[in-house]
Amino acid sequence: MVDIVEFSPVFAEAADSRFHHVNGIWNSRKPTELLARERGHAYHRPADGGVTYEEADEALASADALILAPTVAAATGMWQPADGEEAGRLIGHRVLDRIGEHRPDLHIVLVSHFLVGHGVTHRNAKPNTWSLRALEAHLRAGPNRWTILRPTWLSTIHDPSYQTRLTGDRHADGLVSTESVAAAVLTAIENPEAASGRTAAIYNLSIPETGSTDLVSQFGALDRDFEAELVFAAVTE
Repeated sequence: MVDIVEFSPVFAEAADSRFHHVNGIWNSRKPTELLARERGHAYHRPADGGVTYEEADEALASADALILAPTVAAATGMWQPADGEEAGRLIGHRVLDRIGEHRPDLHIVLVSHFLVGHGVTHRNAKPNTWSLRALEAHLRAGPNRWTILRPTWLSTIHDPSYQTRLTGDRHADGLVSTESVAAAVLTAIENPEAASGRTAAIYNLSIPETGSTDLVSQFGALDRDFEAELVFAAVTE
């Protein structure tokens, strides 16, 4: 059993220093919690709204892994941050720096977005894309183990005959179900040796009965992120 905590900070509320973060709603929250409990894991999510520093510290005190799923959706509505990059940096300093100080052993799975890989020229890029880009960089520079997942276009319809694929291609595109995102997140948490230090886009292969969804092997086949390679080299020298 793994003790999992989920934080979903709202980017547009990043400047509110009264709280550790303002918890919002990310699109795969229900499938992820259901699958985690089905697999026998403990799962905790703070109530939507402002989460105090004490509440965040208490939630993480005995956790084995954190799902960090930033969002533009608060309980009261959806909106983009005024300055995307600044919002990502603020959450990085307030959330990740505190975790790095108190729980440097914690494995953090960041649910990002595939448009981060495509860059500023993509016509669909929005302020929260740059929030996620800044947050990814902050996580890679910290002391915690990380796995960064970039879901492609999301669908709430899950066809179990389709296969889930992970790729390190930063220009990946496609469609992925919320259930497939949940499976990738939990596989990363359950297999940190295979998944940590890696960034992957997630998509569904739309050809039924083709190949196998062995997500552990797919994680292991990914190249480590540049920062993870530096750490690995330092440890082995």
